[in-house]
Amino acid sequence: MAEHEPVESPTRWLPALGLLAGLSWALVIGMVIGVDLARGPNLLSPIHLIFHAMALMTGILTFWPLEKWLGLAGLTVEGTLGVWLLFTAIAIIPAPTGTLLDPPDTPVYALMLFAVFLSVAAIARPVIAVLSRRWLALKAWARDNRRVRRESYEAGILVAAALALAALRALDPIKLIALAVIVVLVEILLLSLIGVEPAG
Repeated sequence: MAEHEPVESPTRWLPALGLLAGLSWALVIGMVIGVDLARGPNLLSPIHLIFHAMALMTGILTFWPLEKWLGLAGLTVEGTLGVWLLFTAIAIIPAPTGTLLDPPDTPVYALMLFAVFLSVAAIARPVIAVLSRRWLALKAWARDNRRVRRESYEAGILVAAALALAALRALDPIKLIALAVIVVLVEILLLSLIGVEPAG
């Protein structure tokens, strides 16, 4: 009876993909700092197309290996969209000069806050997954990807809400602590009401 070929571990490629992701981040950040994309000839010029392609590639190289390694469905789409929106908002869209409630600046703030929410949630999700699997003794809790996704969204909401308060010129340490406490209490309530995802 013929033996089955060993299945190659996906973690074998993580160092190489991590190196490519790091180079991609460096190139995109270099473009944001060194190229005045906001004053380019048009949004479809070659330099803009290269920038958008690099931003999208950065998201894919960063989040696709983590999605496959940890089994976090949808991480690549959310992370790539968040990174691309965040880089686009920083590099191309003129910075707002007023507060969040000033009508000309409200759409810019809304786009930035949405990008921050997606980016933070995508970055937090694999971190929460790894910490859960390493430190939680109860496997049903440690492997509950629904809980991991929800908690990553809560992290994104917390950061976006803090930035929204900053945009309203209303952020202070007490409000930040209050936001964090609210998020923790909401998560505790959801854990008590929903429980954990059944093992599939």
